[in-house]
Amino acid sequence: MAELTRDEVLVKISRKESLARADLSGLDLSGCDLAGADFRRAELDGTNLENARLLRADLTNASLREAFLAGADLTEARLEKADLEGANLKRAVLDGANLDRATLEGATLSEARLRGARLTGAQLDSADLGGANLESAVMSHAELIESYLGGANLSSAQLSNADLSSANLEEANFSGAVLDDAELSKARAPGAIFHNASMTRATLSGAQFVRANLVGADLRHARLESTEFAGAMLTGARLFGVSAAGVRLNEISAEWIDAGPDGGQKRVPGNDIMALLEGRLQPSATRYFGEGDVLRNAALEFGAGSSVEIDSRFENCTITLGDGTDLVIGHCGVLKDCQINGTGNVTVHGLFFERESPGIVGPRQFVVSSQGAVVGTVEQASQNTVFAFEPGCRLRMRIVRSRSQS
Repeated sequence: MAELTRDEVLVKISRKESLARADLSGLDLSGCDLAGADFRRAELDGTNLENARLLRADLTNASLREAFLAGADLTEARLEKADLEGANLKRAVLDGANLDRATLEGATLSEARLRGARLTGAQLDSADLGGANLESAVMSHAELIESYLGGANLSSAQLSNADLSSANLEEANFSGAVLDDAELSKARAPGAIFHNASMTRATLSGAQFVRANLVGADLRHARLESTEFAGAMLTGARLFGVSAAGVRLNEISAEWIDAGPDGGQKRVPGNDIMALLEGRLQPSATRYFGEGDVLRNAALEFGAGSSVEIDSRFENCTITLGDGTDLVIGHCGVLKDCQINGTGNVTVHGLFFERESPGIVGPRQFVVSSQGAVVGTVEQASQNTVFAFEPGCRLRMRIVRSRSQS
């Protein structure tokens, strides 16, 4: 039973007195202005805080089991290690709130706003987060077993190492989210959006991604055993090193999939996509030239579809690329007085200085990252080269048309 009345609580709040460790269980504080109040370790089990204003309130270690917080404003509130098991936070505002290691098992957070909130290590098993806005929320190591996230917005959220096994993710938005090493076994995600999400080493065994959007998703080294992808969109998904025994791929939509290893790209088109996902197609290994090595006066030729990464120093070398070969000049790579020929894809993170003009002839794609530098001339491919230059790159470069078009 509460040790203070509603009026006594409001008087203390007006005087900025602490309510730490106070027993306020079962009290009706609905609609009250409690902004900035100190409720550390307070007992608030079953307390009615509907539509209360708790902006920046400190509820660290507080007990709010079965509390009624529907519509409450908890913007930037501190709720670390708070116990909110079974609490009702429907349509509550928790933007920027800190719920690290909080207990929210069985809590109702439907349509709640948690943009940028921190929920690291939070326990949300069986919680209802339907339609919640968790954009850019930090949920690493959070427990979300059998939780409901239907229609929730988790775009750009951080969910590495989170446990979403058996969760319902129907039509949730995970665009740009990070789910590296996450557990999604037996999760149900029909119509969910994972566009450009990072899911490396994630476990999706037995999960259902029917009609899901995984365009550009990074699934390298993920476990996809018996995963259902019927009708899913997978164009540009990265699938190097996946474990996919028993994966189901009926009517998937994918113009191409990236089967390249870490640090490289290898486009796999058409029927080869199915073979890759079923483990029947092994992408070619990367040829790597390590930091500290020096190669002079060499002529190197790499076959179609190869992946080559250079962190060494090459001097006066000629490199010929087969069709679709990926050449990456790493951050430590230096190509001095060199020439590159062929219809490959060239990415420059290091330095390239041509021997004679044009120093680079016929690439399908030519990318220079923010730390890359190029001095030379690029002669485009016959179908025109695709160029990309990140802000900060250093260029003394000329681009000319293919001689076959002249």
